[in-house]
Amino acid sequence: MTKPRRIGIVCTAPGNGGLELFTLQLAKSLRALGWEVHLLLNQQSNIYALAKESLPATAIQEFKRAKNSAVIVRQWNRHLKLDLLFTSYNKDIKPLSIYKRWYHRSCKLVYQQHMKVGVKKRDIIHRLRYQMLDLWMAPLVYLREETIEKTTVLASKIRLVPVGLELEKFSKEKLSRQEARAVLQLPETAIIIGCLGRIDPKKGQDFLIQALATLKEDTRLVVLIMGNITAHEGDNWIEKLMQLVNELGLNNRVYFKPYQKDVMPFYQAIDVFAMPSHGETYGLVTLEAMYCEKPVIGVNTDGTRALLEEGTYGWLHELGDVSGFATQLYDIINNQVSTQHKIAAAKMNVIAQYDFNDTIQLMDTYLQELLK
Repeated sequence: MTKPRRIGIVCTAPGNGGLELFTLQLAKSLRALGWEVHLLLNQQSNIYALAKESLPATAIQEFKRAKNSAVIVRQWNRHLKLDLLFTSYNKDIKPLSIYKRWYHRSCKLVYQQHMKVGVKKRDIIHRLRYQMLDLWMAPLVYLREETIEKTTVLASKIRLVPVGLELEKFSKEKLSRQEARAVLQLPETAIIIGCLGRIDPKKGQDFLIQALATLKEDTRLVVLIMGNITAHEGDNWIEKLMQLVNELGLNNRVYFKPYQKDVMPFYQAIDVFAMPSHGETYGLVTLEAMYCEKPVIGVNTDGTRALLEEGTYGWLHELGDVSGFATQLYDIINNQVSTQHKIAAAKMNVIAQYDFNDTIQLMDTYLQELLK
């Protein structure tokens, strides 16, 4: 009799961002492929409320002390007897590695990377921690190379698995440009530069406002910023952004809209998608814009540069370079033939490399290999 495929997915992240939502979608997709899925989630996160409706989900607080957290994992898995544990939240690696080392050495431990490694982590503590990992999934080549350079994770344990986009949700009937702008209460004839994502200082929304100020004489241009603040963190930042808009006299040129689950009106309303983030690890919204056939202009660093493949599928400027941003923006606006060619190529690349269904099939293959 074939041994059942069983997996425990752990995510104690308290937020409701892309990492958490991807974790939930991953759980549902693996179950559809025949996996028995169990989740250990932060009870304060929105995904716990969503997951418990249809999946076996256990709620805990965010891990505080690693040793105590390892005991919590042991108690959770005592009766489940799962031999494969998975997390996409880098802070969960520590308690899970302790759990494996102390209580369940035969357990297979998998990490799917959503954050950069950052500083070097080759000390003895991290060496022991990473020693417990059986598989590290890196979504982009630059992240795989950074992992090899800055950690002791063996290259043989690293697999390249892109974080895919659910293309189906963008295939429904579209609003016209005019209809989308009416829904969002935006000017009908403007050239709209859109920015979608969490309202946060590192996301660079202030750069877009300052760039618009230098282009103030071109009255065709407006900026749309759509997103929510992180709870208890972004209140001051949104106030500063609004104050900046007021000081620069751009009250009728910058529009703030709250994030909405259906993002299609946003993409259908804008003319150019901007990714001014200081250092985006990946950027699913970049892929969304590419698939929705919007020209993408972003900072020449990290995930944005990787997804746009050094400018092959978009336009890049240096961090804080208003002049460079303006040059790229007007190249998009004025050179329609080359712009449309690049837009079409970008969409085809998303379809070829970043389809969520392909991601799940690839993950399924690697996870099953661990169980053999």
